[in-house]
Amino acid sequence: MKTNVTTLLRDFPKVRRAALAGEEVIVHTRDGDLRITAVPRTGESILGSLKDEITFADDDLDQPDGKPTDWKPSL
Repeated sequence: MKTNVTTLLRDFPKVRRAALAGEEVIVHTRDGDLRITAVPRTGESILGSLKDEITFADDDLDQPDGKPTDWKPSL
């Protein structure tokens, strides 16, 4: 992607998305061209310092807690 400083400032979210998608962004300035690229992610856990503190459970919270025969609708 090629852009200038004015467009960079006006449409920064668009330029940011392009750089994060792996595209190389060239910004033309009076003093020279600048290249914006994203640094690859390290693959670290999103839990950070709580990595050993959080335990995972396989809870089916979106499932009904009773049998289908327990539910008897009436008007």
